[in-house]
Amino acid sequence: MLTVLEKVEILQKVPLFRDVPTESLARIAAIAQEVALEPRKVLYKENAAADTMFVVLEGEISLVANGQERQKLGPHRVAGALALLASTPQPESAVALLPTVALEIDQQEFHDVMADDFNVTRGILRAVIRQMSAESQG
Repeated sequence: MLTVLEKVEILQKVPLFRDVPTESLARIAAIAQEVALEPRKVLYKENAAADTMFVVLEGEISLVANGQERQKLGPHRVAGALALLASTPQPESAVALLPTVALEIDQQEFHDVMADDFNVTRGILRAVIRQMSAESQG
């Protein structure tokens, strides 16, 4: 099992959390649960409630919408974040392709951390804006 400090070091490499200060990342790390996923394990289903997000540590996750693979996610990538943040249904299913290790973050606990620590909210907002800006430019 990873320590909180090890989880913080991992989260610092994830674009979604890049602008979150280290001490605030420790709060996220404290609620992130390490999970081992076998190939073909479904993390969440398309149109399901977004109650968790996953940060890939090792392995690979496939995002599938309407039966078509949209994207593969490897280490330091996040599955389910935008739906979790927006409290909307998942736009795709997420399935482990390989033996995968991930950090699972619960929506309610994450929202509690965001409510208690504005640095988390601000850092994530910056990351989302950066991603939207990059998508609109290219």
